[in-house]
Amino acid sequence: MDSSDFRIIYLFTDLLAPLIVGYLLYRHGKISDALISRILRLNVIIIYTVLALMSCWTLPISWDLALIPVYGILIVLVPGVVGWAFFIRKYHNPLDRGAFLCNAMMSNITTLGGVCAYIIYGEQGFGYAQIMGIFQTILLVLAVFPMAQFYCLQHENHGDTGKVSLRVRDILLSWNQLSILGMAAGLLLNAAGIARPPAVGTAFEGLIHFGAWFGMLPVGALINLHRTRRYAPYTLDLFILRFLVMPAFMFAISYPFVHDPVLLGAILVFSVTPGAINSVTAAKLYHLNVDFTISGFLTTSIAFFFLVYPALFFLLR
Repeated sequence: MDSSDFRIIYLFTDLLAPLIVGYLLYRHGKISDALISRILRLNVIIIYTVLALMSCWTLPISWDLALIPVYGILIVLVPGVVGWAFFIRKYHNPLDRGAFLCNAMMSNITTLGGVCAYIIYGEQGFGYAQIMGIFQTILLVLAVFPMAQFYCLQHENHGDTGKVSLRVRDILLSWNQLSILGMAAGLLLNAAGIARPPAVGTAFEGLIHFGAWFGMLPVGALINLHRTRRYAPYTLDLFILRFLVMPAFMFAISYPFVHDPVLLGAILVFSVTPGAINSVTAAKLYHLNVDFTISGFLTTSIAFFFLVYPALFFLLR
């Protein structure tokens, strides 16, 4: 039996379980907003930096790696363009339009996509997720935030009251991006031909479970079923974008050029990954419809966990 057959249990123990636990703990007042923020920062700054170094240390160095930036950019921009061209007219409020595009453009590749790729492909799949996540962060600043600000200002009739001060440097050059150094260090060790000690692989197998829990538990704490359920019917457009348009598009543009079957499969996994916490962050920062972004994350995540990813797992393993 393939090792990925055993790792499928991580879908429940490392992804669904922390979501449920985070939701229950927060609803019963057992964890605070301050603790949630500390957990997120610990995960992003320390755990994911170490995991990125470990996984990138063993990635196969090939021309396929040079294609990841292209796919990392397209996986953000294409759903935004398609959503704007075909779906946005049904939303009359600019705050709803901005929230919809935030949901469409941002997906949880680094955390959820990384663990899901790891379940099927092991460390190599996780490493690809971390590299692609870099370009999601760049596009968050260069594309998603300006788009969100546009709809915020449109709601304010182009006045200055909706303007939000934003320093690009503070986002790109922050402790939250420390994992980029971990990836770079891992790739340098890899390129230098330095063999990774077996103990590092063993440590990775244990640490990734902490990363999954510390990444998903705070997300569960953000879920507010009462406030978001009214928007659930309006998130069906995201299903078409995330689970039909994007996998078809990403497969069509990657299959002729990507020779590494692991990267090809990982790209397919990333293309169907549901909404990200960054979409909620953008909505909060620019006073868009936060409940809509959370509802979009919740509904697409439920479909992903129980239908889309299990089907993809048996297709790709």
